[in-house]
Amino acid sequence: MAVDRKTASNALREIATLLEIAGDNPHRVRAFANAARAAERLDGDLGALAASGELSRVPGLGPATVAVIEELAAGRHPQALAAAEGAVPQGVREMLTIAGLGPKKVRALWRELGVASVGELEYACRENRLVELPGFGQATQARVLDGIGFRRQAGERRLMPEAAAAAVELEAALAGAPGILEVLAAGEVRRSCETVGAVELLIVATNTEAAEDAVERRLGGLARDGDGWWRGAGADGRRLALRVVAAGVAAPALLWATGSEAHLAALSHRARSQGLELDAAGLRRSGETLAAPNEVAIYEALGCRWVPPELREDGTEVELAAAGRLPVLAKPGDLVGALHNHTSDSDGLATLVEMAATATALGLRFLGIADHSPAASYANGLDAARLRDQWRRIDELNAGGGPLRLVKGLEADILGDGSLDIPEGCEAGLEYVVASVHSGFRLDEEAQTARILRAVAHPACRVLGHPTGRLLLARPGYAVDLERVLAACAEHGVAVEINASPYRLDLDWRWARRALELGLKLTVNPDAHAADGIADLRWGLAVARKAGATAADLVNCAPIEDFLARH
Repeated sequence: MAVDRKTASNALREIATLLEIAGDNPHRVRAFANAARAAERLDGDLGALAASGELSRVPGLGPATVAVIEELAAGRHPQALAAAEGAVPQGVREMLTIAGLGPKKVRALWRELGVASVGELEYACRENRLVELPGFGQATQARVLDGIGFRRQAGERRLMPEAAAAAVELEAALAGAPGILEVLAAGEVRRSCETVGAVELLIVATNTEAAEDAVERRLGGLARDGDGWWRGAGADGRRLALRVVAAGVAAPALLWATGSEAHLAALSHRARSQGLELDAAGLRRSGETLAAPNEVAIYEALGCRWVPPELREDGTEVELAAAGRLPVLAKPGDLVGALHNHTSDSDGLATLVEMAATATALGLRFLGIADHSPAASYANGLDAARLRDQWRRIDELNAGGGPLRLVKGLEADILGDGSLDIPEGCEAGLEYVVASVHSGFRLDEEAQTARILRAVAHPACRVLGHPTGRLLLARPGYAVDLERVLAACAEHGVAVEINASPYRLDLDWRWARRALELGLKLTVNPDAHAADGIADLRWGLAVARKAGATAADLVNCAPIEDFLARH
């Protein structure tokens, strides 16, 4: 097959790039880079030139690089390229798609920070790990974050905050348009799902024709399908779905646009059992539409309590609603504190004073300071002397009075053998320890489970941090038997964290529900690395609500003294 100069130079350049990332011989890296430049200057079919032997006489091309072109001409994937790809994980290669990241920087991120995917890179930026890395700094970290955001625009799913913000933007874009009464979030956004495939909105209209005209004018590029929805991608690549409905059918339409398939199936089954029919158009008996001014009225007509949107997932909630056994979910006003937060003493951006000021402004009564332990050298973990100095400053701030109490904690790495990385001589001075896995993600399930079981049995362990280690849209959690881990936490009185960072949301709501069934206490923690990160509590609370957590189930909803007195 014919090989043009672009195909040849791209293959040679990719080999050079991957070899540089892998730390191959610099002379070999240069040889492939020089060959790529030489190939760019050639005309005609490079495969034919290789076959004639003419290519071997071109300065900058040697036997190894000519072999790549010959393999391309034969329709094969070049062996040198395959070997280079095998030496560099796919996730590391994908980091090259971020603007401003060349092979040297990608190699540093991979080798020095252990970052092996774009998702892990974003999380490392959020934890300020690039700032002290040679060749990077604050400005580079900011540019990398911008590049990641741009790259994600073409992705299929969005993190919860991004989807929620998109819904708000769309509501603002359509608000006040002719014929539009209100714009309501629906679907996965309203159910507070961890990630969102499409931002769904229900547009309640006083004049449906005028409202549809407004949608076409303000959100061009959407196509209307047979079921009345407008679907497509927005200008930034986000998947959108909008439906215009008359005000009179807004309640059933919103209910139908919000619930999962399982929830709607359970509701429909209950309706049929009572001689009713339910769909997006309303609730009917013998063809006659029943009054449904709001969702509450529809649920009541079915003999159910209103089901909060977060719970409308697996269908079992309908039976609970009919039996009057739905939990009274924890709400934002119930939260009085958070235990897992970082300061500039380790890898946070804000000082103790700045974190305390923000927590006070948010109305919190306590803020746990849990900076990293010494093993987290990449995060400037605290040794004994620095930890004691932090305690001194915490005491001074607490002595100053005010509504907020700072609590002395530590996020201690769970080491490979399951021991906790607590600085020698400091255990007695700590009010609590968050035990977290930050390394050894590739252990097999039995080894990982045994490691964590030993950690939660440690007398100092009060909270198990981000229990699966997952990063949403970036990496799955490590292999672990969560059933055994949760049982051990129940046995030892260890609270389980719902890490509220929208990049984690770990524990997820399904396992958080199982933790509640086992009688465990949950603690919603922002894992804040900046003062404004404390507000991420809202995302963790959404997960807790999906799990069915009440205020009594959350450490955050009671005075800190209650938590500290339990040991």
